[in-house]
Amino acid sequence: MIVYRGATASPGIASGTAARYEQPDLQFVPADPVSVEAEVQRLKNAASSAVNELTALQEAVRGRLGDDFAHIFRSQQTIAEDDAILAEVIEVISETSVSAETALTRVFDAYASMFNELADDDYNKSRGADIHDVYRRILRCLLGVPEISLSSMEPGSIVIAEDLLPSDTATMDTEHILALVTERGGPTSHVAILSRNLGIPAAVAVQGVLDGVQNGDDLVLDATDPGHAFLVVNPDDAKQSELLQRAETYRFRQERSAAYVGRQPVTVDGHEIEFSVNIGSTAELGPAREAGARSVGLYRSEFLFLNASRLPDEEEQFEAYRAAVKRFSDGYVVVRTLDIGGDKQIAGLPLPAEDNPFLGNRGLRLCLSRPDLFRTQIRAVLRASAFGDLRLMFPMVAGLNELDEAMQIISEERESLDSLGTAYNPTMQIGVMIEVPSAVLLADELAKRVDFFSIGTNDLTQYLLAADRLNERVARYYRKFDPAVFRAILQVVQAAHRHECWVGICGELGGDPRAVPALMGLGVDELSMSKGALAEATYAICTSDYGAAQGLADRVIRAETDAEIEGFLTDYYQGKE
Repeated sequence: MIVYRGATASPGIASGTAARYEQPDLQFVPADPVSVEAEVQRLKNAASSAVNELTALQEAVRGRLGDDFAHIFRSQQTIAEDDAILAEVIEVISETSVSAETALTRVFDAYASMFNELADDDYNKSRGADIHDVYRRILRCLLGVPEISLSSMEPGSIVIAEDLLPSDTATMDTEHILALVTERGGPTSHVAILSRNLGIPAAVAVQGVLDGVQNGDDLVLDATDPGHAFLVVNPDDAKQSELLQRAETYRFRQERSAAYVGRQPVTVDGHEIEFSVNIGSTAELGPAREAGARSVGLYRSEFLFLNASRLPDEEEQFEAYRAAVKRFSDGYVVVRTLDIGGDKQIAGLPLPAEDNPFLGNRGLRLCLSRPDLFRTQIRAVLRASAFGDLRLMFPMVAGLNELDEAMQIISEERESLDSLGTAYNPTMQIGVMIEVPSAVLLADELAKRVDFFSIGTNDLTQYLLAADRLNERVARYYRKFDPAVFRAILQVVQAAHRHECWVGICGELGGDPRAVPALMGLGVDELSMSKGALAEATYAICTSDYGAAQGLADRVIRAETDAEIEGFLTDYYQGKE
């Protein structure tokens, strides 16, 4: 029996048979071209075939998962159709008299290197995967190699792979495949997102699994823990019994949580807390409502920019924000202003790469450096506020100077709308994200100027602990249950409440059912999370006593290590079962 450890990409537990999945061999021997014209034509034919395949993939994915996921392959199609990229490859063929395969490899290697240098960011990791996927597709068409897919796996398969490209998972037979396990990848990759939406358990970053797992091995993937997944190879009777019990417990928890979909999170002694969802596109509004959400605590407006071929104008943004606030007419929608930097390249806004983009010109800093961009977004939000409870918040606020500058721009845009007779909500709530330590220390002063705080625990944790949350080499130093994180949250809550400012959390911590009671006990007013976390988080609140949650929060604040805190939270939560 062997046990491998990795990261949970999609929660669940599955028992099945190992099925190793390997990409087709696309190695080629560089050869002199018959003629430049012939190689250019071969390239154009292969690119055309790749575009046709991607078009078919889009339609297949749209039918199963909707437009939001079909867009993954629309993005890839855009790369395959890009005249500028194709021209670069043709130029290499023409000037160096190499084969289409060699020229394609040189050009796409250069693009891959560029995105690898920026790979500290989720978006660029995904974009790098798209580049690699398109390259392999065109190269396969050049070489005449048949496509291999996950559509013909045996029933009961647990797929083991070095990595899976978006196109691999798009066509897989979900009736035959029980789980996915990869040596590479991260919990925010395309594969992780797709597997979660397909309801298939998945684990990533499972080091060494290809060396130790053979076709036909008996496997159990336990991805029931939000952070860590365990793959057990050929379990003995004792381990099998233990895993069966864990599977029963997990299924019970899922069924139990389902009964709380749409319920208001209120403790047994009547204390209420607000729950909302994090979304990144108009396509997510409907599924969020179906999951029971009444409000949106984080609308990631950058997705309007990242998924567009050009900068969205005021009218396009206005329509998107209005659609969101009308869909949540019985609640509210918090729009985060554009949160990008040198690590996220978007069409129409060339940004220089930075040595350390997480400490660079990003978030509100970037918006203030591009007032034309910022003012367009502010006007769109203000106009949409006339149609419901729309709220606005600024990311990456480190001090008072940038907040005062942003508030002055809002004031000027209000005056401009007044002069035009354009309707907006003059009392629209404005808030800031608390993500950097300086904002924690200045919370009293910030609270005097705004209506609410939203604590971004993912970034706050990495800045507090000086540990890049996407760097595997320092992963053990990124501790989401670290005492410093909880003490910072308490400090922010106390400062905010002194000035009648409400406090929400929109990071991963806010959707962890183990942490939810303690966060409520610390005085947090709102928790914004993924739609899939709502039901179990609601269960955690509805079965809690507020006094007990306050006691739990007190123990957490006095704890000295993250392991101690995780133990307190887990014991409290398991005590409900």
